[in-house]
Amino acid sequence: MSFFTPFAPACLALGLLLSTPATLAQDKAPANATTEAPSVAQAALPEPSSSARALFSRSKDGIVQVRVLLASAGEQSSLGSGFLVRDDGAQGAWVVTNYHVVSALAIDPQKYRIELRGSNQRVARARLVALDVVHDLAVLRTEPEASASNTAWQVLTLREAPLVQGSKVFSLGNPLELGFLISEGIYNGSVESRIYEQMLFSGALNSGMSGGPAIDENGQVVGVNVATRRDGEQLSFLVPKRYALDLLQTAWRNDGGARPEWRSEIARQLLTHQHFVAGKLLDPAASAAPSGAGAQAGFSSQVLSGRPVPTLDGNLTKCWASGMDGERLRYQRDRLNCDLQSELFVRGNLHTGSLSIGHTLLRNDRLATPQFLALGALGSPGWRGFGQGTGELTRAECQDDYVQTTSHVYRVAICARAYRKFEGVYDYSVQATQVDDARERLSSHIDLRGFSFDNAQRLGRMFLERLQ
Repeated sequence: MSFFTPFAPACLALGLLLSTPATLAQDKAPANATTEAPSVAQAALPEPSSSARALFSRSKDGIVQVRVLLASAGEQSSLGSGFLVRDDGAQGAWVVTNYHVVSALAIDPQKYRIELRGSNQRVARARLVALDVVHDLAVLRTEPEASASNTAWQVLTLREAPLVQGSKVFSLGNPLELGFLISEGIYNGSVESRIYEQMLFSGALNSGMSGGPAIDENGQVVGVNVATRRDGEQLSFLVPKRYALDLLQTAWRNDGGARPEWRSEIARQLLTHQHFVAGKLLDPAASAAPSGAGAQAGFSSQVLSGRPVPTLDGNLTKCWASGMDGERLRYQRDRLNCDLQSELFVRGNLHTGSLSIGHTLLRNDRLATPQFLALGALGSPGWRGFGQGTGELTRAECQDDYVQTTSHVYRVAICARAYRKFEGVYDYSVQATQVDDARERLSSHIDLRGFSFDNAQRLGRMFLERLQ
């Protein structure tokens, strides 16, 4: 396997050439342990107002608890909430929830099954009929009930008119298996720093409420509960109802038919996401946002203690810097790290679709040269552990060579690893360490998680071309 063209003084034109992606075999994954839905901070739900109590009384039969059960044991693996939007009688009712609630079943459908429990203790089995990883949504359809009951499910309607910032919003769900509850709050507009549109809900959401509806004062659905901030109070997020409607229409066109596997569809959506993210960086002017129209990101340059380094810019990026020196130290260390806020939940602890850049600059004051060189080898913590294989990822394949930029010589290592269950999706990392100066050493890296092989190579090449 060849990563590099032969070394030459002007080899920034190197192609970062891995052999074809097929050389990174998609190994059969071992069985995975049961995973939980993402946990969130637990906020106390305030006492509901009289209007909230009246709304809850009218709407509670349209919400369900979604239980993903391990098929072999009949015990729950993850819990969430959902709401009904249409009842086709004996053919089944349609339920909206979050993708992350049912992600384990989507990836390993033979190991899990779905059970719904209504506020009146009605129980029904359901199947997954559509999913949207990008917006964290899923559509379920109930199976025929053993009791052959003709009782129709209560359904909730989706609001057609746009919601005005400052409007009251009420979130419903079953937090922590404490029963069905309502949380009152305020709609505070769209979140500006998200790559895809989300609504900011100034109200409490707790574990178990994921996938439940957020309704207006007339009981119409305006969004779907999805997440809350751990480091703040009353900062929660909703998926706008229009994405739920788009997914429902897809499911209805397919008539809710059964699907033997979902991994290929998840892979397709992950690749669509990374293509959009890569487009923002490779060609920002041509990249139109499908959702968050104000979401911006791109490559930029900053100065780290006098050294220009490639970084990220735009409202989708977050950068942090730190420095360390002093009389007791015999060297100086400055760090700069930037992350692109584009991560998607896949399952359990697996998140993907993200990009990060990091730099560590060391300057030698009084260390002996061997000590300083050894110190520089530890300069980039983002590189550690990349080569280890897991149940989700193959072991990384790596190769390194020397690269001459306009100003310095770097030893560059490139690694790539494949996602076992999602064909065409890769992690890719480029690490560059300066090797031509015993008094100063810059270690830089770019890590890409969940990208196509071609886009990862292009972004890695762009990063190196900007390194001086």
